[in-house]
Amino acid sequence: MTQDNNPPLAAQQVFGPQAAVYATSKVHIRDDSLESVERMVDAAGGTNRYGWTLDLGTGAGFTAFAVAGVSDRIIASDVTEPMLRQAQRLGRERGIANLGLSQSAAEALPFADESVDLVTSRVSAHHFRDFEKALDETQRVLKPGGSLVMADSIAPEDSAITDWMNDIELRRDFSHIENRKISKIQELLTDRSFTVVENDYPRIYLRFNEWTARTKVSPEETEALHKEFMEAPAATREAFQVAPVHNDIAFSWPCWVFRAVKW
Repeated sequence: MTQDNNPPLAAQQVFGPQAAVYATSKVHIRDDSLESVERMVDAAGGTNRYGWTLDLGTGAGFTAFAVAGVSDRIIASDVTEPMLRQAQRLGRERGIANLGLSQSAAEALPFADESVDLVTSRVSAHHFRDFEKALDETQRVLKPGGSLVMADSIAPEDSAITDWMNDIELRRDFSHIENRKISKIQELLTDRSFTVVENDYPRIYLRFNEWTARTKVSPEETEALHKEFMEAPAATREAFQVAPVHNDIAFSWPCWVFRAVKW
């Protein structure tokens, strides 16, 4: 395992103690965003395999596992060692022999220039400390013609709704950095000579009780967040499909999945 000597502390504090919980989380194991990632990876590779694939913010490794079958070597990268231990365990249970691990931040990748054929990232970019630096590093390590396939929750273009979303996310998880607008992500990709060639727009469906329990939100803050959801403006509740269900709340975050090619 390669290792970053200074991984982000907030992510370690949030995800380290809860690594086993994320290893059994249904929304992380498989959802519509993973199906979109698999489809784009398969379409881009055609009948050819990828040499080296790098999965950023791998968590318990489910995206890495999904692309291992089309890669000669898949490196699961994350800042949190307990998450990587879960990925190692689950990969071994699934018989994935070409899996490597790297404890490293997306902003400081320990890989040579133009050494990677495919970079993937799923529902993790909103935790990156410096998203622009992460894109710089991705651009650096990808070979010309290589692909970045990324899936993440995104913010609506309405700034007031975006502010509500990011405030809620941060109160639930202090390692949250930002859910970004598609228009901003597209601008950053273009600035780095990436061209988006495929898009998909699945939803990430969640239940409030499990969502808050997964990061061990205090009872007091859980109650306050519950009130925020139920009393949010109508446009916000519509944007996130907020609906009471028995003693719970169903809601969803919009998600953008894209494949961008480095030219």
